[in-house]
Amino acid sequence: MKFGKKYSRVSVFMAMVHGVIVGVTAVAVIGLLFVVTNGKDPVGAIKEDIPTSGPAPVDKTTTDPVAKADESLQLFAKQHGAFSTVEAAETFQAEDPTLAKAAIVMVDKTYFIWSEVGLNEGDIEVSAEKGSFRKVLNANASSCAADGVGKLQQVLAETDIAKIKKLIPDKKAESKEKSSAKQKEFEKHITAATAFTDDLEVIRLLLLSHYAQPDKCVKITF
Repeated sequence: MKFGKKYSRVSVFMAMVHGVIVGVTAVAVIGLLFVVTNGKDPVGAIKEDIPTSGPAPVDKTTTDPVAKADESLQLFAKQHGAFSTVEAAETFQAEDPTLAKAAIVMVDKTYFIWSEVGLNEGDIEVSAEKGSFRKVLNANASSCAADGVGKLQQVLAETDIAKIKKLIPDKKAESKEKSSAKQKEFEKHITAATAFTDDLEVIRLLLLSHYAQPDKCVKITF
């Protein structure tokens, strides 16, 4: 006696076709996964791209090195001494003929003798044998605008003496707008400093020593 179920030829053929389709699909899926993952890092293994050629990426967080009107300007002074009283500073300066053109600048009740003020460390030549060294300082002239000396910060940072001289008004072509007393005083100091010397380090010193006085607008910090 036979208990097996009989299948028609059509059923057998359909089963064969279905098996072929499943097999082909499985092979295609495996092949696709191999192509996609071939030569790639596993998920989660992220590497940072390091450029091997071409310009370096730009750092957008870099700030402009030139000081703005409301920021301090870093300067370098050629210092010859520091004293607790102005009398001691004046006596020391008078005893050294090479300091005849130096200036005494008071900062936090200390009197410094400086002969030059530069924008860069390399602008100032010092000598341990002659008792001079560089003094790093920060000058903030942001409050000078209220005193009619708004361009002082620009002058202190200037590297072209011709541009400084352009700040001196031409008497033959004076503006109809009248300058304030403090503006005129500032112009006189510019005129006197540029007439005295063409050395930008000395011009910077003369203006800084005047406007860093207690009743003036420049604030110096170390």
